[in-house]
Amino acid sequence: MSTQPYNWQDDPDFAPPRPTQPPTTPTAPPPPRQAPNGSGGSGRAARVAGAAGAAAGGFVGQMGSTFVPPINVNIGGNGGGQGGGNGGQGGAAPASGGAGDRHQGDRLIYQVERIEIRSDKDILALAKSINYLGRELHLILGMRAEEINGVLSTYKGKWYTFGASSRVKARLVSAHLKVSAEAAKALGVGALKMAHAFNRHFVKPEQEARQRRNGQKPGRREFTIGDA
Repeated sequence: MSTQPYNWQDDPDFAPPRPTQPPTTPTAPPPPRQAPNGSGGSGRAARVAGAAGAAAGGFVGQMGSTFVPPINVNIGGNGGGQGGGNGGQGGAAPASGGAGDRHQGDRLIYQVERIEIRSDKDILALAKSINYLGRELHLILGMRAEEINGVLSTYKGKWYTFGASSRVKARLVSAHLKVSAEAAKALGVGALKMAHAFNRHFVKPEQEARQRRNGQKPGRREFTIGDA
């Protein structure tokens, strides 16, 4: 029997005991991550959408002070024949034909066509209807001319580069519609002149002749100052 002390490092059959670990308790998996505000998109998509909305709002705010509505110009395309609502159909009116479906201009034209000239009141009513129609056309055509000028002045071209010349060409195009607006104004003024001429050449002679026949002298206007 050896008297040397036992050294476990020299013993090849010795295996040191492994340290014991405390038992671990199972943990629940983390809840799924939800997008903010209950939307299915990611936070980055929400920020991009917010930035796009802010940019669109600023663009609309800048365009709100101008006269030009958002209209797309298509020159030489296939969509030109069908654009503008009833433009592809020659501006045809709805097929319903009811009185409530007529536009205001259609109603005025209808009144001008249906007035029967039987007395002086009918002539005056015709003059008023034509005058009102001319004023409405003058206002509408003037607005449409400015609209066309604003749209074409910003058109850059798809195949041909217009550049700064588009403003000059837009004024040349819209000027013709402005001439039509002035013609509509002359239409209304002509109706008033027609009523005035009718009153001077027909109504006044009839009134004066009736007064002379009844023994009444026609009243003569006198120039006065300061009399009520």
